[in-house]
Amino acid sequence: MAVTTNTLTENGTPLPGGGARATARPDHAIRSRLTALNAFLLSGLTLWLGLVTLNNVDDFGTNKALITSMITMGDLKDDPVRGNGLEWRALPEAMATPALLGVIVYEVLAVALLAWAATSMWRRARGETVSINTTQRANYALAGFMGLFFVFLCGGMFYGYWIYIGAAQQVHFTGLMIGLLTTVLVNLPSVTGAQKEH
Repeated sequence: MAVTTNTLTENGTPLPGGGARATARPDHAIRSRLTALNAFLLSGLTLWLGLVTLNNVDDFGTNKALITSMITMGDLKDDPVRGNGLEWRALPEAMATPALLGVIVYEVLAVALLAWAATSMWRRARGETVSINTTQRANYALAGFMGLFFVFLCGGMFYGYWIYIGAAQQVHFTGLMIGLLTTVLVNLPSVTGAQKEH
């Protein structure tokens, strides 16, 4: 006789089929390993972006100078050849402070979402929850993470920063790629168990 256990969703409602599920699940070992990896990745992204945010606060002057250089397009204005057709897009230096404050607020929210998702993923890795909501939380957090780099890349393209700050553009592309790869891992069927979870 098979041993079964009643399983409830996170909302406290029983799963379809009478709420009974066989104890032994063939994908459990694979899911445990991959889910733990995803929890580790989400925790790492939380820590990394948290440090970025802290650096933006602690070293406000340096970051303000970088944003000032970008939005005023000073380097392009000093160049007699490159970017002459883009210089009309320049903003006054006074806009640098509110722009940086906006970035910091966005980063704080993104860090909070990542921490929320990482906590949920660790709970799943320990078998404390099987809800598909864990994957949804991770997707929300990663969307916020990637959105930050989309803003940087699009804003930087608008102000022509790729012409003279190529290293910054590479960092932003790298952050976007890391977010995309993590999203793929989080949504693997062997991780989500979407065919079994509700």
